[in-house]
Amino acid sequence: MYYWQATSLGRLLQQRPRLAHALLLQAPEGTGVAEFGLWLAQSLLCETPREDGQACGQCAACNWFVRGNHPDFRLVQPDSQVPVEEGAEPSKERKSDQIRIDQLRALQDFLSVGTHRAGARVILLHPADSMNPPAQNALLKNLEEPGPHTFFLLATSQPHRLLPTVRSRCQIVPLPRPDAGAAITWLKEQGVDDPQGMLALAGGAPLLAAGMAIERRFIEQFADRLADPRMDPVAAAASAQSAAPAEVVCELYRWCYDLLLSRLAGRVRYHAGREEAIARAAAGCDPVRLAAYVRTLCEARALSEHPLNARLFTEALLLDYSKAIAPAGRES
Repeated sequence: MYYWQATSLGRLLQQRPRLAHALLLQAPEGTGVAEFGLWLAQSLLCETPREDGQACGQCAACNWFVRGNHPDFRLVQPDSQVPVEEGAEPSKERKSDQIRIDQLRALQDFLSVGTHRAGARVILLHPADSMNPPAQNALLKNLEEPGPHTFFLLATSQPHRLLPTVRSRCQIVPLPRPDAGAAITWLKEQGVDDPQGMLALAGGAPLLAAGMAIERRFIEQFADRLADPRMDPVAAAASAQSAAPAEVVCELYRWCYDLLLSRLAGRVRYHAGREEAIARAAAGCDPVRLAAYVRTLCEARALSEHPLNARLFTEALLLDYSKAIAPAGRES
């Protein structure tokens, strides 16, 4: 758990005697909703919780939980998120990005027997929004007829992707985005250079900012190319080969979002420190054409995970970018 989540966890654990059997934990992406769910699960399973209700970290239940073998806990997640065991050969089959109906059905045996420690039983689903519709419908019966001392924790940053019938059977637990000061302090503790700039680039999400710090060199070089009015799309695509296509799409989206924001409101959201360069690049843009390109980028996100040819995919995006930012009358 991250320290910006402590207040939310404390309030939740104070409600334990009357806590709902199903909790929808929702938080902005990159702020730690999965970690919150894990710490809440451990606290619910702990046999000697602290006065504030949080896990003691020392009892048998806590030791089992930390080792990943607590008999009364199940983590349900897409196969693509399950870590590969050290020494195991990588699978040749593409792993699913969804929580499937068979994973929900597999919980029935777990739910039909008594708990091993005569305490709580906890199921954490993350990301809950990755459940396909059949899986969500399979979950509904368990939410409607929960067993005693059983808690379902649905962790997500996209609650709108859950069926209304699923959401209606859960207690909504909104987790706030950390304030900038707390997030910057945490990023400094992680050794991130320019934590304020990275946090701005991540839209205020500290975990996303920490991951992006690793990618910063590419982002800085790519942003330099995007700011250059003489950018060669083919050369820029070649220089971006080391980055995943999805990463290229995300940076293009952030850059174009700031171009639009600068053009229309005179400020930027993601590229702190580049306000002047962005203002110059945005000065001659047609906002309508640029907004249309941003919508194209939103559609390209789905294709970016598995493009047939990554370099051609990036080249096409950059060629369209050049047209989108061209002054009126020069877009062709």
